Formats: sequence, C-alpha cells, structure tokens
Amino acid sequence: MLAWHLWLIAALVLLLAELLGTGFFAFAMGLAALVAMVAALLEVGSTGQWFTFAIAAAVLAPLLKKAFRQYAPSRRKSGLAGESRHQTGKLVRHHSGELRLKLEGDLFMVRAQPGTELKEGDEVEIVRFDGITAIVKQPE
Repeated sequence: MLAWHLWLIAALVLLLAELLGTGFFAFAMGLAALVAMVAALLEVGSTGQWFTFAIAAAVLAPLLKKAFRQYAPSRRKSGLAGESRHQTGKLVRHHSGELRLKLEGDLFMVRAQPGTELKEGDEVEIVRFDGITAIVKQPE
C-alpha cells in the first residue's frame, strides 16, 4: 500500500468522524490529511508528509473554527445556567403520555409551581430548573 493510500484512508476516517460532532476539529484534520496525501503523491518523504500534515492542521483548525462561528452562529436564545432570563416554552405530550416542556427544540421534564394546572398546548413561563426538570407557571 502506498503512502498516499494511507493518507486518503486517514482523511476519510477523520471526515466521517466529523459527523459525530467534533466542532470542525476532525474536519480540519481530515483536510490536513488530504494535503499530506498530495505531498505523498508528489513523492515527498515521510518526514515531509508529517510536517505538511502538521502545518496544514495548525493553519486549518483555527480558520475553520473562526469560519464556523462567523457563518453558523448559535441559534440558541436561552441564557447560560444560573442566569435569570424570562423564558417561555410550550407543553407537549411525550409518547410516554407525560407532559414535557418544549424549549428551543429540546424536551424537558416539567413540574408546575403550586397552584398551576398544566395542560397540553399551554404556553408556560419557566421559573427555574431543578436539575433537568423545568419548574413552570402560567404567564401573567
């Protein structure tokens, strides 16, 4: 097996690993492996191929990270844990039959504050989170 075959295999494995959600790190390494493959095709020695891979990875990783943050910013509107922000969500019925809070595409277990009745389809205000359970009340 020739060196460029190994670089191509490494690139494909890394590019497939990116599907697991590595934040463009594996993607950058996969592209760097493709650059090293080109060096192998140009009959650069193994030390030169590894040096090419290292330089390409060092250049591509921060560039891709910056591009990803610039062109695909987070669409999340909620604050960080511990921040107090007014948030609302919708109550939906889970396939288990329990009510769940749907917030930005995620489902959370839900518990009502005393005196609050929960019904499917209601828009509720999130008071706080107790672990992964949302404590909610009817909006005022």
